[in-house]
Amino acid sequence: MPGHKTTENQCIDIIRSKYGELLTLEELADIFKYKTVGAVRKAHSRGTLPVALYRFENKNGFFAKAEEVAKTIEEMRIV
Repeated sequence: MPGHKTTENQCIDIIRSKYGELLTLEELADIFKYKTVGAVRKAHSRGTLPVALYRFENKNGFFAKAEEVAKTIEEMRIV
């Protein structure tokens, strides 16, 4: 929203309420406007994905932490 400023804490709250603590590759594609999950995977393998991905025991696939996604979004707004 133009003229609407959020703090990093507000951004974290918004992301957590919509996605939870861990975001899937599909959710990252949505947030960072990648066309496909494959594009997210490719960015990760190239080292250009703006957030780190993690694997967790008893969970399949890669995930990003909500706090790191919010921090990245706020850093993008500063530039």
